[in-house]
Amino acid sequence: MKSLYILIMLTVFGCKVVFAQDPHFSQYSSNPLYVNPGHAGFHYNLQAVANYKQQWKSVASPFKTASFSFDGNLNKDKRKRGSLGIGVQFLNDRSGDANLGLTQGNLNLSSVLQLDKFSKLSFGIMTGFGQRSIDYSSLRWESQYINGAFNSAQLSGENLNTSTFTYMDAGTGFVWSYGKEQGYITQNNGTKINIGASVYHFGLPSTSFYGSTAEKLNSKFIGFASVQIGRENTNLSVIPELYYVQQRKQKEIIIGSAFRYLIKEGSHYTGNIQTSAISFAINYRVLDALITSVFLEYSYYKIGFTYDVNISSLTPTSKSRGGFELSLRYVRPNPFSNNFKSYY
Repeated sequence: MKSLYILIMLTVFGCKVVFAQDPHFSQYSSNPLYVNPGHAGFHYNLQAVANYKQQWKSVASPFKTASFSFDGNLNKDKRKRGSLGIGVQFLNDRSGDANLGLTQGNLNLSSVLQLDKFSKLSFGIMTGFGQRSIDYSSLRWESQYINGAFNSAQLSGENLNTSTFTYMDAGTGFVWSYGKEQGYITQNNGTKINIGASVYHFGLPSTSFYGSTAEKLNSKFIGFASVQIGRENTNLSVIPELYYVQQRKQKEIIIGSAFRYLIKEGSHYTGNIQTSAISFAINYRVLDALITSVFLEYSYYKIGFTYDVNISSLTPTSKSRGGFELSLRYVRPNPFSNNFKSYY
């Protein structure tokens, strides 16, 4: 049983020095419901996001993670200070040669409060159902090597009772935002702040392929902050950001900044010309990787590409090749609408 545990850990985490018990995304701001249930219906009346990440292809079988989420605001009314947000998310993750898998679906609910003209606050909860699986046939055991040669017909001697199990999950969090209005889009003198914190799992889900209730998925804490500062009467905005995750003793810290440039302002009357912007970002995942990103926004759409350049102790093996990530977002209303406090 001990050898099975070690092999599963290696399958999940590869050779990384800093372990993490959940899949992670470099484009955390492009996967809002994965970060905080308070994001449901918070920034937009309607939002659909798809994400795909592949990493460690140069080290072993690539780890692949895909996510899709949809959220909206059910009863948003300018005459009311409160509204209800709802969102759903589906996630699928496949890791390593043993195809260690995670499939999960989550339901998110939030209460959005308009505090004043410039700020609002959201409290959210998440409940989910997940399944984990593993392909034992892809694993090799010491007992299956006879005189140095591998024999697949040789019994492993391991107690391989089940290759899949299910569990229930839960989470909660809050998000606060501040958005100062600008007179017109090219005036670009607004300031937008987003701060949030969340907690997931609560040590509730059992993560044992042996049915042991003693092995739990550790609680995960997430905190983030970003500030979008417009350079007045220019097309440039600077967006410093911070992202922090802790799951038991393991930590993930991302710091850096994005630079957003307004390419073209759309026509206000005919609608024939749509507003567009491009953003470049450089972030540092502490002791692990440099994260380079580019985002293109066009009207209701936003597409992002990210590449992680590995700089950890795994560099001699990975040759600095971490992995890439893609995202596609569609929102309503148009984030470039005049006086709309858009979220980067």
